[in-house]
Amino acid sequence: MDTEINVIKDSIHQSWINLVAHLPKILLSLVVFVVGLFIIKFINRSAKKMIISKSNDPLIADFILSVISLILTVVLFVIALGIIGFDDVTNKILAGAGLTTFIIGFALKDIGENFIAGILMAFQRPFRIGDLIEIEGIKGRVIEMRLRSTTIKTVDGIDAYIPNGSILKNNLKNYTIDELMRNEFIVSVVHDDNIHKVLELIESILNENEFVLKNPMYDILVDSIENDLVNILVHFWYRTDEVRAPGGKLKTDLQLKIYATLKSREFNLPTTTVSIEQVEKN
Repeated sequence: MDTEINVIKDSIHQSWINLVAHLPKILLSLVVFVVGLFIIKFINRSAKKMIISKSNDPLIADFILSVISLILTVVLFVIALGIIGFDDVTNKILAGAGLTTFIIGFALKDIGENFIAGILMAFQRPFRIGDLIEIEGIKGRVIEMRLRSTTIKTVDGIDAYIPNGSILKNNLKNYTIDELMRNEFIVSVVHDDNIHKVLELIESILNENEFVLKNPMYDILVDSIENDLVNILVHFWYRTDEVRAPGGKLKTDLQLKIYATLKSREFNLPTTTVSIEQVEKN
């Protein structure tokens, strides 16, 4: 029993001696690692400013910075282990990096899928921040793009976080990729009225409005004739980046102006309303 206790004591004593002998290297390794982390953080900040100023694209900047940070952190970790004297360990780490990557990638398949989708989106760019998009029945403005997910603010103010993998695998609608959008509404008048005059009045109102685009050109069409009514379909284009007259307000202003003008010219307007629907541009 005494012999076993002495063996344990000798082992602890030898371990303590080894720890004391390697303590300066351990402390140096910790200092190098901590200082290295601050240097990597500084490099990331400087690189982010430079990349954004060049590309003006936060998603590409996020991707490049993630790669840079990962590479520098791995290199720093290997250097820290090398200072302590774990050269064999660092060699094994580098040799097993491929296998480790495979295992982690399989275990975190969904995260990896979203990450790869984010990389593809960084270069394909189906939308940008501020675009109005619709994916899986969720419609809203893009407010943030990351490598793993995209955040959009819906029309009712909800922040929706959508995995990038879902965006690539599902149908995506971008309503504002070229900052143009089409809207429409219906004007109904009694068929006894002079329809050509009504069309001319509507056209003059669209021409006078500075926010209705002339290229692409608006359309004024007789949509249908039902009983005593003639339904006139009005298509118009507007810019989605025009903050003075956003689409909903512009449509309201046009309808009120047309209604007031027809009323003042004593055209017969029906008492029933016709549903108005916003449509996607062709």
